[in-house]
Amino acid sequence: MLLPSITIAKAENIPTSQSGSHSASNQQLICDVAGLQVGEVVVGQASSKLVTITNRGRTSLTVLSAASTRAEFGLNGLDLPLTLAAGASYTFDVTFAPEKSGRVDGSISIVSEAPKQTLTIQLAGTGRATGQLQVTPAAIDFGDARVGLAVTEKGQLTASGANVTVSSARISSEEFRFGGLSLPFTIPAGHSVPFTITFVPKDSRNLSAILSFASDAKNSPTEQDVTVRRVDPVQHKVQLSWKASSSKHLAGYNVYRGTRSGGPYQKINGSLDPSTDYTDLHVVAGYKYYYVATAVNSKGRESKYSKQVEAVIP
Repeated sequence: MLLPSITIAKAENIPTSQSGSHSASNQQLICDVAGLQVGEVVVGQASSKLVTITNRGRTSLTVLSAASTRAEFGLNGLDLPLTLAAGASYTFDVTFAPEKSGRVDGSISIVSEAPKQTLTIQLAGTGRATGQLQVTPAAIDFGDARVGLAVTEKGQLTASGANVTVSSARISSEEFRFGGLSLPFTIPAGHSVPFTITFVPKDSRNLSAILSFASDAKNSPTEQDVTVRRVDPVQHKVQLSWKASSSKHLAGYNVYRGTRSGGPYQKINGSLDPSTDYTDLHVVAGYKYYYVATAVNSKGRESKYSKQVEAVIP
């Protein structure tokens, strides 16, 4: 809807003896806009627009006063009285700070010097109620994540009380990636928007991070905790055990592995193992392995191979 145009009061004709150095025809105050649409502003917040007034007359002109008809509209940067030379302009702010939701109409009246000329600027703005943004679950726990293996979890954002516009989203670690969100977006009141977060661990350290959503909601930014426990990328293992040697001077055991039944075998323990069990973590899916063990005494003498056992890695 078009707003009414600026109303400029006509100066009355006065005798030359009363006009002094400023005749009515030599003075004209205009505005660069006839009406100002501030737009939609969240209740409790403020938005400003620039307004420029210009002296179109041939002589200087003094602006005496300016007043707004509504408390929601304010003037900033207009120091009065203000004298404008012929052809000069001056710019100030009109601020809209709605106190409740709904449309607000008002005007600003600017009065200049004799013959008093009133410039009226029509104003309009809309107050919008603020909503709440909720992220669920309150915390995401990725549990045990293996290095190099991507894990994805789901979450959702819900708006309540009023529509909520989400402007940005960030997470405090570069190892996480968002999915399902195209920013910015608006969530209608009472509705939810799903999203995903994917984690690809690069090392074996545990990690925690904070997921943050910036919006026009009352509780912005809205945050979510993200935690993960990372484990080594061991997908297969072979656990071995044997009966203890009866040697009185036992120092420990060696473990050998081969890929053919009967050998040859290669020792896979770095140093003598004093226990009677061993876990082989370096095996590959789809292979068959053969294991034997030996006992070593304090003088370094090693026994014969034990009975061979085999392990098939699925």
